[in-house]
Amino acid sequence: MVSRNVLVKGGDLPNSSHAVDVFFDGHEYYELCSPRIKTRNTHGTGCTLASCIAAELAKGSPMLTAIKVAKRYVETALGYSKDIVIGSGPQGPFDHLFKLRSGLHNSYRRNAFDPSDLFLYAVTDSSMNQKWGRSMVDAVKAAIQGGTTIVQLREKEAETQQFLETAKACLEICHSFGVPLLINDRVDIALSCDADGVHVGQADMPACVVRTLLGPDKIIGVSCKTPEQAQAAWIDGADYIGCGGVYPTNTKANNLTVGLDGLKAVCMASKLPVVAIGGINASNAGTVMKIGVPSLKGIAIVSALFDKESVLTETRKLRALLTEAASVVLSLLSN
Repeated sequence: MVSRNVLVKGGDLPNSSHAVDVFFDGHEYYELCSPRIKTRNTHGTGCTLASCIAAELAKGSPMLTAIKVAKRYVETALGYSKDIVIGSGPQGPFDHLFKLRSGLHNSYRRNAFDPSDLFLYAVTDSSMNQKWGRSMVDAVKAAIQGGTTIVQLREKEAETQQFLETAKACLEICHSFGVPLLINDRVDIALSCDADGVHVGQADMPACVVRTLLGPDKIIGVSCKTPEQAQAAWIDGADYIGCGGVYPTNTKANNLTVGLDGLKAVCMASKLPVVAIGGINASNAGTVMKIGVPSLKGIAIVSALFDKESVLTETRKLRALLTEAASVVLSLLSN
């Protein structure tokens, strides 16, 4: 008898900062990486993992999906259980009733990331703000007042101290309106100001390492241009992917354009929510949203918001366009 699938469970090395499971489906190897939860309450994790996988398979999930869901369940259970005392031996069981008693254990939370936050995604540009004579904080506030649902702070030229001060000021504005703030690339800045998350590119720190550093309760986005990159981002523990450039853009040097077909291919393959980016403005935002793929949750905008005289006016205009396009898509998908 030959096994068609093999999962090697990790997380047992006492000095490791992360747990890496290795899955082989008979054709490809997958590394599933997550932060290692330091706790003595680990008895039964293997049996629980196997039971969760079996339950997901019974629901019709593919094997890789079942494994990832099960791994997240065990990770969350360990997090809720890490500080409680169960039994007197060197190894205790974890709290299998954590979902019923979650109100008692509030030291561990998976992030409450809502894919709808991606709807109108503002990516800042300090040079554009300087051109129009406004501060980053004023630009971010205007974008939020106009209907932006999430903000990514991108500062490619700023010194670290200046970036950190700007991030803290923008975070205060964002949180006063209930809008998440992500930091582009700089995990150190995100940690220092306690931002809501980080967005990384293919040449930046891998998402699984970012997850280890930030922990389970932060949002992680990854830039992807291909279905293969989208699959890798999902395996590494990202919360969403950014796909582009959809159209040619001047905001990023040597950026490969994927077009609407490339965007659709990534959306069709992605198990994560997708936000489209690159050359999108009021003239084409509706076309992008209307590709009609459920995983496409929003549009990321740079120059069409910040390289304008009035950020507030442009944001309101784009919000109205996207809302109308989303209504059309919802109607089509419902029929």
